[in-house]
Amino acid sequence: MKKSVFIVISLLLVLSMTACSANNEVIATQAQTESAAETIEETIAPETIVPTRDPDAVYEYATREIWCENNGNRIYGVAYIPLIDGQTRFPLVIHAHGMGSNHEAGAGYSKRYAEKGFAVYTFDFPGGSRPTNENKSDGDPMQNSAVTEASDLQAILDTALTWDFVDTSNVFLEGGSMGGLVATMVGLDNTDTVKGMILHYPALYMPQVITARYASPEDVPEVLSFGEDYELGAAFARDLWNVDVVSRLGDFIGNVTIIQGSDDQLVSASSIEEAAALFRSAEFHLIEGAGHGFSGDDFDIAVQYGLDFLFANT
Repeated sequence: MKKSVFIVISLLLVLSMTACSANNEVIATQAQTESAAETIEETIAPETIVPTRDPDAVYEYATREIWCENNGNRIYGVAYIPLIDGQTRFPLVIHAHGMGSNHEAGAGYSKRYAEKGFAVYTFDFPGGSRPTNENKSDGDPMQNSAVTEASDLQAILDTALTWDFVDTSNVFLEGGSMGGLVATMVGLDNTDTVKGMILHYPALYMPQVITARYASPEDVPEVLSFGEDYELGAAFARDLWNVDVVSRLGDFIGNVTIIQGSDDQLVSASSIEEAAALFRSAEFHLIEGAGHGFSGDDFDIAVQYGLDFLFANT
């Protein structure tokens, strides 16, 4: 294993039924008007698809709460749906948040993408948030792992194909850190459905990190501590024991864009650049000076890379 892979070992480990039902009420709109709320109810019809191809246009959008279910857990999420006259179905991006976070991690991307004509669904992984981050989904953190999250994302993907605002020929996965690993796992299993992936500093080598840390699954402690306020169960490590994502990257037939910070102290830029080369078709974008998570100008750059990718692939 290359040295760059081991850079992430200690750092990653110290990180301080399938059905959906929608709340048909539009809970917020960018226009903040009743007419916008009525538009989303009146114009969404399955038979009309009008591709959006204008990068300079800025659209209003509505948000809709959509609850999903998987393995007995209810999953909370919010869909951001553009409001465009004459268009009822839109390319969809499903955003998978990182370890310990929640659906708000995808809110910034969702707003910016929706303003450009792309629908987005961002949600809370069951048991996937720190106590300090509100998680509206069911689920026990002690049972959470990348494998359980992949099952949840699969359930969402399957049901998203039935949503009345989705252009099913243009469905994309987006994920950051562990969410990037989970998005990749699901993308690899759905090459006929997932058209492409947007990955932010993805923790693709987490399985190798785990097996390097522990001699066997039996050696994993029952409780794993990640900082002072965050604990996960042994399932987090044990579930990854036989998972090998990196060796399968070449199986994904769609396009991929990877956005990485040069100063990321949790996922090394060099290891992810090496992984990018294993995909059939992947762009690797390095944001100089950015760390593990994008904000300010770095966030704007990451958003633009994502939008460029979406416009090029829809």
